[in-house]
Amino acid sequence: MELRLLIACLSAGFVAIGCTGFKEPPSTVDADPPPGYNPVFVRSIAPLPAQKPASLSMKATRIERTSGKTIRVYMHLVDSTGTYFYGASQGAFKSLWCSIVEQVGSDRSEVKKYTLQEVTERDREPTAVALVMDNSGSMGDPRARAVQDAAEMFAKKKAPEDAMAFVRYDEHAVVESALTTNVDTLLAHLHKNGLEGFGGGTAIHSGIGAAIDHLNATAGSFNRKAVVVFTDGKENSSKISKDSAIRMAQKYGITVCAVDFGAGINEGYMESISKPTGGSYSHIYRTSEFPLMFEDVYRRIKNYYVLEYTPDEYGVHTVNVKLCFPKDTVQSLFTYDNTPDVGSIALLNVFFDNNKSTLQAESKRALNSVVTLMKVYPNMTIEVRGHTDNSNKSSDVNYNTTLSQKRADAVRDALVKTGIDAKRITSKGFGDAQPVAPNTNDEGKAQNRRTEFIVISR
Repeated sequence: MELRLLIACLSAGFVAIGCTGFKEPPSTVDADPPPGYNPVFVRSIAPLPAQKPASLSMKATRIERTSGKTIRVYMHLVDSTGTYFYGASQGAFKSLWCSIVEQVGSDRSEVKKYTLQEVTERDREPTAVALVMDNSGSMGDPRARAVQDAAEMFAKKKAPEDAMAFVRYDEHAVVESALTTNVDTLLAHLHKNGLEGFGGGTAIHSGIGAAIDHLNATAGSFNRKAVVVFTDGKENSSKISKDSAIRMAQKYGITVCAVDFGAGINEGYMESISKPTGGSYSHIYRTSEFPLMFEDVYRRIKNYYVLEYTPDEYGVHTVNVKLCFPKDTVQSLFTYDNTPDVGSIALLNVFFDNNKSTLQAESKRALNSVVTLMKVYPNMTIEVRGHTDNSNKSSDVNYNTTLSQKRADAVRDALVKTGIDAKRITSKGFGDAQPVAPNTNDEGKAQNRRTEFIVISR
């Protein structure tokens, strides 16, 4: 690479697409961990005892927003020895989940309606995993070989029903070991040769993209698919953007679990890739930790609790979940943002009198949530949309359309009364023309009688 182009790539913060053709200087020693660095790696599983294990901790590892309003939180119960505890969703242990409180702005409320499920490796649900290894020049040959040794150990510990693939990348990405459940076949294609044939720039997005393409093409029979990717540096060579890699993962339902290694990282960058895909994020500092980290990520993919509920409000949520043992309490604090994206449709929990457009008092909280959003985003514009079920059509074919328009107008008027500029809100009634469920029973009709808003701009 010409010097002026290298300087341009450096000045772009190593995020420019297409900065290829140069060699990164190798690192020969591991970075010093920061003070207090004491990671816990999951290495075994055990049933949760009645008395709280002495060093038990609870952590929300990843958070997903489903296609509707539902939030899905993946949680792990682990002690300082690296033991993951299962069974807290069963029988009497369910009562341990004693408090779930969330706060949006100054509004604080308890989550009372939720579901709790559990998945463990004992279920033996087949999983497809692609390990994406950084082979850029900065890794250095000895560290690259150590990672390849760790990949071999990783493969030997996988469950027989799981499939695995290996991808290597520097400024280009190669699927080295194709997806297979056969460990011998997998390892036969793992080249433990350091940086031979690699050693260039860092194309993180391309590595992730190659893994996603491979999983999508070969892992059709696997319901659970994940990419585990690490880097010791900063993106500087990919031919696709970060957003493109994220969209690919979301499109094909593939979780991206990201790991930063060492001190020369782009702070927050890898986490910004993993979070939108529902993946976990970790930061390690020692070469010796690669086998432990690979096993940890794999076990967390295979073992987790799923807390699922539908929040009433939109915006940045701070959630505190507590497990209450007889003599002690464990808690986890996490945040998520369910602000609707531009073009997305969001449900609005407002309530009306039967066959009327009069808003009931219970609608205040949902309305306040939208007001808060529009104050946080002063350029946000929305369209309020009203829908009905297919009742009342016999007397007047336009009845439902008219009713839904009046209800949408009522929501718009209520928002305007709080001080929101009327030019930022439009309203439209669709009647029963866009059902989301069959109108053949009460449950389906209740789902169809809904009010939504769509974000036009933000």
